[in-house]
Order: sequence, then structure tokens, then C-alpha cells
Amino acid sequence: MSSLTLNIRFNGGITPSQELIFQESAQRWSQIITEDLPLVKIDNEQIKGIVIDASAHPIDGKSGILGQAGPTRFRPDSGLPAKGIMRFDSADLDQLEDNNQLSNTIMHEIAHVIGFGTLWQKKGLIRGIGSANPSFTGVKACAEMATLLGFQASVTVPVANTGGRGTRDGHWREHLLGHELMTGFLNEGNNPISRLTIASFDDLGYKVDYSQADDYNLPSHQELAMMGIFADNGSKSHCAMCGIHSKKYERDELNYA
Repeated sequence: MSSLTLNIRFNGGITPSQELIFQESAQRWSQIITEDLPLVKIDNEQIKGIVIDASAHPIDGKSGILGQAGPTRFRPDSGLPAKGIMRFDSADLDQLEDNNQLSNTIMHEIAHVIGFGTLWQKKGLIRGIGSANPSFTGVKACAEMATLLGFQASVTVPVANTGGRGTRDGHWREHLLGHELMTGFLNEGNNPISRLTIASFDDLGYKVDYSQADDYNLPSHQELAMMGIFADNGSKSHCAMCGIHSKKYERDELNYA
């Protein structure tokens, strides 16, 4: 079976040059998830892999929410997605492209469609939702977290405990993981996809290739400060940088079918 098929359908607001970046980002995920999802009939449509409807619309103006994304239809056997949507803020899209940050943003939002943060509760992989210390409990990701920390025993993975409904409980915790792709904020420069994030998809039931991970280590307190991320007693995090660096991601808040 081939790697994951991600069929992106463009529904307005996205330029041809931006469409190319979408396709390149989808191809990157297909390198990470190495086994396709079986053919399924959803809404009278035969679907191989995942169909994603992508569009750009006004959301909240510049320097706010970059995008919203999530799955909308699921396979009856595995519970994994068959369809999803990605909606980007049209006020931000051109600037993201000009600053070479559009790829990071699309990679992040595709992850939500595939299931990052959006399937955790359904799959029983998160505990402490709404609390001061939510955590991801998947065995593979927890082992990767222990490796990052230099621990011998497995630990749970800290999940975002601040932000709105579309940010908290659906991303890695920013003040610990810093510029990793799947924290809730876009940071300047490289936003690497770590073995930790890839492991979370292993926990969801996908076949993955860990060798596709970017180089990543937990940032030091000094590095976090340089990113504009400040921690308060280990329970709060926020991005204090201005402009593009302060924009945040959200999971889509649809009632998923």
C-alpha cells in the first residue's frame, strides 16, 4: 500500500503559487505517514486517503488567528478521517508566503485534519482536559518525550493549558516545546516537526516513518526567552513577539460528524 493520499481541493481565496505550497506540504506529510487509508464511500463519494477542502476567508484580521482546521468525516472501521477542512485567514496568507512561513502553517493545519489534537479525546489519548495540566498519554509519544527529557521512565506529554477553545488541549505546550511545529503559535524561522509529533500519529493508528523527523531538541530557558516565550510557574505560556510571530493557530471548532 502506498503512502497517505492527501487530496487537497481548493475552494477560493488561494493563489496558484500558494496552491503549490499546499501540495508540497501535503507531500511532506505523505512521506511521514507511509501507509494509505483504504478506499471508503462517504457522501456518495469514493475516497482514497483523506480529502481536504482548503480555502481562505476573513477570520479576525492581521496578526491574529492564522487558520482553523479539522476532520469532518470519518472511516467507520478505524475512526480515522476521510474528509476535512482547512480555513485560512485571507488577511494573513500573503504575508505568510512573503515571510516563508506559509509551509509551516499549512503543515500545522494538515496535522489537525489528520487527527492531531482533534482525535485525541475520541481515541482516549488525552487526560486533564480543561485543567491546569492536560497531557497526551499515547505510549509512543510518551516514550519520545522521555527521550527528549533524558529520562529512563516514560512520562506523559504536556499539552497546551492556555489559550482559547481552539488552542488549549489541542497542541503541545509552548513554554516547554518552544518552536516545535505543533505548539499553538507560529515562531520565527524553522518550526521543526519532531519525532514526538510523528509518534503521536503512531499512537493514533497511522504507519509512520520516524526518519522523516527534523532535528529537534527541547529549547533551554534562554532559547525560549529569545523566541519570546515566557513561562509563569510552569503553568502559563504566551508569545510576546509582535507581528507574524504572535499569530496563533486554532483547531476548527466544528461539531465533527
